[in-house]
Amino acid sequence: MSSSASSSTTRTSTPSTLGDSLSFITDICGVLKRLKRTGWVRQGIPFPESDADHMHRCAMCALLLSQPADPRDDYSLPQQQKFHPSKINTTKLLRLTVTHDVCEALAGDITPFCAREQVQSKHGKEQAAMQRIAQVVGDPLGTELYELWLEYEAQETVEAVYAKDIDKFEMVVQAYEYEKLHLQYNNNNNNNNNNDQNNKRKRKEGPQDNDNNNNTYSDKHNDKNDDDELEPLSGSIPATTMGAAVTNASSCGTTHSDFCLTEPLRTFFQTTNSAIRTPLFRRLDRELRQKRQALLLERGWSVGDNEHQQEPEPEQQQSLPSTTTTTCQR
Repeated sequence: MSSSASSSTTRTSTPSTLGDSLSFITDICGVLKRLKRTGWVRQGIPFPESDADHMHRCAMCALLLSQPADPRDDYSLPQQQKFHPSKINTTKLLRLTVTHDVCEALAGDITPFCAREQVQSKHGKEQAAMQRIAQVVGDPLGTELYELWLEYEAQETVEAVYAKDIDKFEMVVQAYEYEKLHLQYNNNNNNNNNNDQNNKRKRKEGPQDNDNNNNTYSDKHNDKNDDDELEPLSGSIPATTMGAAVTNASSCGTTHSDFCLTEPLRTFFQTTNSAIRTPLFRRLDRELRQKRQALLLERGWSVGDNEHQQEPEPEQQQSLPSTTTTTCQR
């Protein structure tokens, strides 16, 4: 994808240094394919998406910016003009989206719903991880990866804001897809028309062995410890923290075919209802939430006002792009 903006990418003139490309592909990128996203693990979702799954669809979302502006998206307001697709460095955006969670190969996927000490140390762990990854990769790519991560964290460019919007949007898309696959019909809503479908989606009674599903979050992190030299953050995420969450969640799930969600995944929609700021992804987010509302109503569930899209906070609208803090569950 070619860049449609005049701004340069994050590539620098850093002198070339030797790196271990094979280790980057296997020991780092390989972990991202196995590392399951914490938010879904906490919910007990069977076969949850990996970090690599997430970043791949984020990159597909970034490709949409190579298209001409959609007439349904309003870029006329002064604070929105900077987000017009013709002004976006699409090459940089693609590189941001496909690398923004690379640090989690070493730092782990820490969400705001993890233990407080983990949340407080998240940025430092991720920065240490990116510095180590840059060393493994070698320059100039190692420096570029580190600079891309810094740019994403700072949220001071339109490309970084787009990348953050895409990150949140991809998460709610995945939440909707899990609800579509696994959310049971609400028997308490007296929706007799749905009895047949509801019976098909009920879990089989009695505990079943779930060992063949994806392992716990802590087990997946243990997979990446084959080469201790690549793990500067050993022990940063206690095994008991995520393991306990999965144990509690497993009482709601058995196997992939008969697992059910007994409640909608409301938190993912509540914590992102005003988070997305760019016109294109606000429209897509709004359309997705409308589809989700129809799905939930069909299955006998209500949708709270705080699960609908809200307007961004006034200070966000006035100061874009700005430094933001992630408050959504992942």
